[in-house]
Amino acid sequence: MANREELDSSDAVVLTHALEKLRARDGLVLERLQTTTRKSDVAPLLRLPLVQNFAALQDIDPALAALQVVAQCVRDTTDGTHQIVADAILGLGVLEDAYSLYGLDNRVTQALRADSLGRRRSTLLRNWRTLHLAMGLPTHHAPSDRTLRGTLETEVLRQLARQLLNPGDQQIVVPTIADAAKTSRNAQLSPAGRVIVIGGAVMDVIFRTNVIPQHETSTRADQCLMTPGGKGVSQAVAAARLGLRVSLIAALGDDSFGQEIVEYLRTENVDTSLLKIVRGARTPVTGVFELPLGDSIAAFWRNDKVISLGVRDVDLLGHQISDCDTVLLSFEIPRETFQRAVDLAHPDSQQRPTVIVTPGQPYSDGLVSRQALSQIDFLVAHTWEIARYGSQGHDRFDPHRIGEDLLRLGVGTVCLLGNGGGLIYSRITPDIQRLPTVSSPFKESSITRDAFCAALAAKLIDEGELSEKVAAWTTAAMACAAEDHKHSTTMPDRERIERKLRNHNTR
Repeated sequence: MANREELDSSDAVVLTHALEKLRARDGLVLERLQTTTRKSDVAPLLRLPLVQNFAALQDIDPALAALQVVAQCVRDTTDGTHQIVADAILGLGVLEDAYSLYGLDNRVTQALRADSLGRRRSTLLRNWRTLHLAMGLPTHHAPSDRTLRGTLETEVLRQLARQLLNPGDQQIVVPTIADAAKTSRNAQLSPAGRVIVIGGAVMDVIFRTNVIPQHETSTRADQCLMTPGGKGVSQAVAAARLGLRVSLIAALGDDSFGQEIVEYLRTENVDTSLLKIVRGARTPVTGVFELPLGDSIAAFWRNDKVISLGVRDVDLLGHQISDCDTVLLSFEIPRETFQRAVDLAHPDSQQRPTVIVTPGQPYSDGLVSRQALSQIDFLVAHTWEIARYGSQGHDRFDPHRIGEDLLRLGVGTVCLLGNGGGLIYSRITPDIQRLPTVSSPFKESSITRDAFCAALAAKLIDEGELSEKVAAWTTAAMACAAEDHKHSTTMPDRERIERKLRNHNTR
């Protein structure tokens, strides 16, 4: 039972009353937090130390910070019924993915975010048993409307107020004051540049061997290691090592693999406050066979029926996506989420981030829309990944035609990578340009491409546009990553890239 003194503390009472007011009408939505004329309704929430620290760390509006902090508190609520009730009466929609995966009708999930509190309540009560089953919870009879309004809602909001006032006892994945101070110090020492990476977070199980095993055979591995991976993690770490301020948006479980990935990212100075942590879920895994010169084959298990980065998730982070310098994206996230993310990166204002996309793991269930393609500034690809986007009716595979077709579809620049270099197709210039080749005995791979994308983001922030100098720097980063792929420092820093370029130019 809750401590009576804690329950009735003045701060808890004031915050509970504020939450009770905010549940009315359309619930806890960003526009209401930003524009309400009754400041007393929102001030107790916006003034919370947890909200203020989060807003300072992310450099975002306190209203957006408040919305994200409350959403995370609801996700981390240990009482399942309280979690369902809080999500519905506040109209947050944070449980929407779980309901959709269970097969709940979209009309029900939409009604749980209706702009009428009465409709949200009636939908909650009518679907009480189904909502609990969707969350894997034991079912019992729904309370009466009177009990919900008069007792249960107040109890739920009081518990939420205690979580917000005393986050130390909860597993809330939001920054602490120490995290904010550390990030601030790093920002002072780093070049300007804010990067958002949206992609996958997995645990790689890597077997290093001299021979890829054939069907119904086995082979001896010289080394086996487990390391955090996925294009999202890889590109975020690569960008952070180049001195950029980086946040990763990805979904992962709260198992030991997920915890290890989060700790690794923090060690690499990647902000983890935007991660979606799915309670009780297993983090995705990729199995890799890797040869001595970097060739590899892989099989991945996404666990996407349990862990998924949904449209709702990126909508909650729309301000961060639109307000950074560069967004790095991959096809590791669902296609609808990808298309929504690139749309969020194109706000109404003229100031917008550069969008760099890696189409690794092409979508098997369809193509990216033409509108989404037109919002991509740089597509960094292998030809086989984008072959389906070329015009039909040609017997011969022609990478030049694919590059030109993608430009006609609206992509700003296409970089087709090969070993050490590649080709550039751009709407800025009619001529096909060849990326400079910085020599390396190792082959181009997913890791080297991640280094290329991060280096491209860094140099575009430095220089403002693609040039021969920028292209040479990015391919040097790719060569460094190839040479260092067996070491813990696979992703190069600026000094390593500059040294590689100097050695290459003196030959």
